[in-house]
Amino acid sequence: MKQPKKPWFRKTRWSYIACTWQGAFVYLPYFIYLSLTLNYIIGKNLSFEDGFIQLFPLWVIGAIIMQWFASNKA
Repeated sequence: MKQPKKPWFRKTRWSYIACTWQGAFVYLPYFIYLSLTLNYIIGKNLSFEDGFIQLFPLWVIGAIIMQWFASNKA
């Protein structure tokens, strides 16, 4: 008899938590993306306000994609 697939993520109040190693592994590229975009903005030597204005949409897009993926695997 086939066992049901265990979900990779568990829904919390407003987010998802990894409950398998596959789910935890998915967070790795997400954190790499966040750190690379932060390093890119820091390397441009912008003021805090300008850097925040450029960084915020990139992080929001990353969070939306991660939430969408996690909701499909939950």
